[in-house]
Amino acid sequence: MIVSMHVTHSSAGGTEGLNNVVTLLEAKVPDFISELDLVTEYVVVRTCNRFEAYMATQDNRNTIMFLEELIRSLVPSSNISYILEDKESIKHLFRVVCGLDSLIVGEDQIQHQVRECYMKAKEEGHVNGMLSRLFDKALIVGKRVRSETELNKGAVSVGSASVELAESKIGDLNGKAITILGAGDMASVIAKNLIGKNIGTVFVSNRTYSRAMELADELGGDAVSMDRMQDAIGASDLVLVATGAPHTVLHKPAIVNAMRLRPDRKLLVIDVSIPHNVDTDITEVPNVELDNMDSLESIAQQNVQRRMKEINSAEKIIAQELEKLDSERREETANEIIRSIGIKLANIREKELETAISRSGAADTETLLDDMSRALINKITADLYVNLRKASREGDVAACNTLAIMFGLR
Repeated sequence: MIVSMHVTHSSAGGTEGLNNVVTLLEAKVPDFISELDLVTEYVVVRTCNRFEAYMATQDNRNTIMFLEELIRSLVPSSNISYILEDKESIKHLFRVVCGLDSLIVGEDQIQHQVRECYMKAKEEGHVNGMLSRLFDKALIVGKRVRSETELNKGAVSVGSASVELAESKIGDLNGKAITILGAGDMASVIAKNLIGKNIGTVFVSNRTYSRAMELADELGGDAVSMDRMQDAIGASDLVLVATGAPHTVLHKPAIVNAMRLRPDRKLLVIDVSIPHNVDTDITEVPNVELDNMDSLESIAQQNVQRRMKEINSAEKIIAQELEKLDSERREETANEIIRSIGIKLANIREKELETAISRSGAADTETLLDDMSRALINKITADLYVNLRKASREGDVAACNTLAIMFGLR
């Protein structure tokens, strides 16, 4: 069936616990899973606050044992991962796609991120059956929650929370100079939440300069190359860091140099990257403050309180969809038998129709239809009656009673 492993902001006790572990798991786990003979399909879900792997397997127990051994070998002193199976794995995936398991509950980005991970697995040939149907279903559940509840109404994302955090720290952003490091999905979300804030100068710096130019144009700002990043920071009140780099991109010497010409002007740096992209020792520089994903916790809690009614509604939808899925699973045996019966009856019908057509000139219509209907009944019930009598002779009363029930006789 299904086994899934999870390392998330909640299991790690905050995003700080994810900082080094996620990169390590990302490098090792996919290759490990791909070499497990027990695993027939897999999807790896990597977002800013989680690393998860969903597997279709022939043997839950041994797959779990192998995963636990791998985790112990990679992070022996840590207990930040957990493993689910079957219905609990499915429920967790539904909650993730709906945004219920996110740091910022109801966030918009997660459904897109999960879909991207799923499509990547599909393109690489890792998904072709059970998991494909499961992820398709999960995305449908996510759309239903978003259309039937107001869980994601308003500004709900790490990007919006980081802007909200900045405002709580330095006040109104009106006229403030801001540098954005990064130009990927997260940086784009941050940029959208800055629109309408009447901010001052905006600098966007990214490893790919063309992408920095695109994002800067959206904000009416300036793109700067990475080697000019220090100058941009020196002119800024706020630096928002959201890159996809697996290493630090902003170091203490750059901050020291940036602050040299404005020693008395405060600088707030907010790093929403996992792993962290900013050296923590920049706080040793006077007038420099650093916040990261863990600093969003209070905003996240306020968000949960505001959306409690919608969270309950979303949970009810998930429960309904899980029950529907379970019902479909319980009907699988019947559906397969129905399909086989349909094929058999279609073959009988075609043969009797051919016989009737061949006799169409030799008999009147009433006789022809009477003969064909009798032949259909005889052919359809032939095996049925043989097997029923056999069951009765052998004392298989249960089979006889079941057949009577199936034909609506009891």
